[in-house]
Amino acid sequence: MYPGLPSRLEREIKQLSLERVLKNDCDKLAKFKIRVEDPPRRKDMVFIGGAVLAEVCKNRDNFWLSRNEYLEQGISCLRKLGPRAS
Repeated sequence: MYPGLPSRLEREIKQLSLERVLKNDCDKLAKFKIRVEDPPRRKDMVFIGGAVLAEVCKNRDNFWLSRNEYLEQGISCLRKLGPRAS
Protein backbone atom coordinates (compact mmCIF):
# COMPACT_ATOMS: atom_id res chain seq x y z
CA MET A 1 0.00 0.00 0.00
CA TYR A 2 3.05 2.26 -0.03
CA PRO A 3 3.05 4.86 -2.81
CA GLY A 4 5.55 4.00 -5.53
CA LEU A 5 6.26 0.51 -4.16
CA PRO A 6 5.33 -1.41 -7.33
CA SER A 7 7.62 0.65 -9.56
CA ARG A 8 10.45 0.50 -7.02
CA LEU A 9 10.04 -3.25 -6.61
CA GLU A 10 10.02 -3.75 -10.38
CA ARG A 11 13.16 -1.64 -10.78
CA GLU A 12 15.01 -3.49 -7.99
CA ILE A 13 14.01 -6.94 -9.30
CA LYS A 14 15.24 -6.00 -12.76
CA GLN A 15 18.54 -4.78 -11.33
CA LEU A 16 19.04 -7.93 -9.26
CA SER A 17 18.14 -10.20 -12.17
CA LEU A 18 20.55 -8.31 -14.42
CA GLU A 19 23.37 -8.77 -11.92
CA ARG A 20 22.71 -12.30 -10.69
CA VAL A 21 20.84 -14.13 -13.44
CA LEU A 22 21.83 -12.40 -16.66
CA LYS A 23 25.44 -11.74 -15.55
CA ASN A 24 25.24 -8.03 -16.56
CA ASP A 25 24.26 -8.82 -20.17
CA CYS A 26 22.04 -5.80 -21.01
CA ASP A 27 20.98 -7.34 -24.34
CA LYS A 28 19.22 -10.19 -22.56
CA LEU A 29 17.48 -7.73 -20.22
CA ALA A 30 15.43 -6.37 -23.12
CA LYS A 31 13.90 -9.85 -23.58
CA PHE A 32 13.45 -10.34 -19.83
CA LYS A 33 9.96 -9.07 -18.95
CA ILE A 34 9.09 -8.28 -15.35
CA ARG A 35 5.91 -6.54 -14.33
CA VAL A 36 4.73 -5.89 -10.78
CA GLU A 37 0.98 -5.40 -10.61
CA ASP A 38 -0.89 -3.50 -7.95
CA PRO A 39 -4.59 -4.25 -8.35
CA PRO A 40 -6.94 -1.54 -7.11
CA ARG A 41 -8.54 -3.80 -4.48
CA ARG A 42 -5.24 -5.09 -3.12
CA LYS A 43 -5.90 -3.79 0.38
CA ASP A 44 -8.92 -6.10 0.57
CA MET A 45 -7.15 -9.19 -0.80
CA VAL A 46 -6.42 -10.74 2.61
CA PHE A 47 -10.04 -10.39 3.66
CA ILE A 48 -11.28 -11.76 0.34
CA GLY A 49 -8.92 -14.75 0.63
CA GLY A 50 -10.11 -15.43 4.18
CA ALA A 51 -13.73 -15.20 3.09
CA VAL A 52 -13.13 -17.68 0.26
CA LEU A 53 -11.36 -20.08 2.63
CA ALA A 54 -14.20 -19.81 5.16
CA GLU A 55 -16.77 -20.50 2.44
CA VAL A 56 -14.89 -23.55 1.17
CA CYS A 57 -14.46 -25.01 4.65
CA LYS A 58 -17.77 -24.01 6.23
CA ASN A 59 -19.13 -27.58 6.31
CA ARG A 60 -15.97 -29.15 7.75
CA ASP A 61 -16.49 -29.36 11.50
CA ASN A 62 -12.87 -30.27 12.19
CA PHE A 63 -11.78 -26.95 10.66
CA TRP A 64 -13.58 -24.71 13.15
CA LEU A 65 -13.31 -24.03 16.85
CA SER A 66 -16.25 -22.62 18.74
CA ARG A 67 -15.95 -19.94 21.38
CA ASN A 68 -17.28 -22.38 23.98
CA GLU A 69 -14.61 -24.94 23.07
CA TYR A 70 -11.94 -22.30 23.53
CA LEU A 71 -13.38 -21.09 26.83
CA GLU A 72 -13.64 -24.65 28.19
CA GLN A 73 -10.32 -26.07 26.96
CA GLY A 74 -8.19 -23.00 26.34
CA ILE A 75 -5.31 -23.22 23.92
CA SER A 76 -5.29 -27.02 24.12
CA CYS A 77 -8.40 -27.09 21.88
CA LEU A 78 -6.03 -26.41 18.96
CA ARG A 79 -4.99 -30.07 19.09
CA LYS A 80 -8.26 -30.81 17.33
CA LEU A 81 -6.88 -29.12 14.20
CA GLY A 82 -3.94 -31.48 13.90
CA PRO A 83 -0.38 -32.03 15.06
CA ARG A 84 1.02 -28.80 13.59
CA ALA A 85 -1.62 -26.50 15.06
CA SER A 86 -0.27 -26.44 18.61
